[in-house]
Amino acid sequence: MKVIGVLTSGGDSPGMNAAIRALTRAALDNNFKVIGFLKGFKGVLDNEYIELNDRSVSGIIERGGTILQSSREPRFFDFNYRQIAYSNLNNLNIDTLVIIGGNGSFNAAYKIFKESNIKVIGITGTIDNDIYPTEYTLGYDTALNTAKDAIDKIRDTAYSFERVFIVEVMGRDYGQLPLEVALSTGSEIVLVPEFRIDLEKIAQKIHTFKQKGKKHVIIVLSEGYSNAFEFYNQLNPILKKYNDYELKVSVLGHIQRGGSPTARDRLFGTLSAYKAIDAILKQQNGYYVGLINNKYDLIPLEEAINNKKTINKDLIRFLEEIAV
Repeated sequence: MKVIGVLTSGGDSPGMNAAIRALTRAALDNNFKVIGFLKGFKGVLDNEYIELNDRSVSGIIERGGTILQSSREPRFFDFNYRQIAYSNLNNLNIDTLVIIGGNGSFNAAYKIFKESNIKVIGITGTIDNDIYPTEYTLGYDTALNTAKDAIDKIRDTAYSFERVFIVEVMGRDYGQLPLEVALSTGSEIVLVPEFRIDLEKIAQKIHTFKQKGKKHVIIVLSEGYSNAFEFYNQLNPILKKYNDYELKVSVLGHIQRGGSPTARDRLFGTLSAYKAIDAILKQQNGYYVGLINNKYDLIPLEEAINNKKTINKDLIRFLEEIAV
């Protein structure tokens, strides 16, 4: 009987449980045994795992987080520890390890692919949507909608008190999530790591909004651009010269990583698992499941770790055009 392993690594993202569920049931239907490693690569190193069956993955498709739990395991980037991991995997007769995670997890997956006899298949699991070149990553839609709902509520109080709100959202060093959050909420300004804007220019923009009669302003700030409170301390003295609005800060934080996944993320997790099982049946190795031209496809892990996604600067200009 072929044995496959599965783990979730790095930051959790909504839809991971949908992927675990579909992967497990499809694997069992093909007479595979499924081992779920607990707390990501920590479970591989410490031999912490459970055997997954139909019932252990029942009723989890709607749950956020990951039933296998996760961690960031720096030991795995030490070759001596990886040798322990390979030994543990071989002792369990693991044929293929399915790794659900983001860029850091895929870096680890690539090392397994290059150094060991264990096959690896990746499934994207990151709200940042920053893995090259897939058009989508698991959890992105839920995080986008969570941020959208929060900013819609913040806008109510911003209008009531005629305030400028700095709303910090996640996304790490890639600005796609903040940009789409800003576009979908009608925010006036978006600040992303890829493009820096002079503080005086930001203050002047806000002053112009006031002159045009706007009652409030929302600034969507990427965590990769600046810490919200540091940015507040930099902008507030400049903004006070204009005496227009009161400046406030809201950090959405980890609320974006939790919550019941949207239909899109449930489907993406489920269909990514379907493609992963198909790859295992075909003995394919060293790939991750991505979405290219709206089609699920296998992409070499090497592409993901050696390239960086870029955002469309024209969309930032467009946001500025319609933020009147």
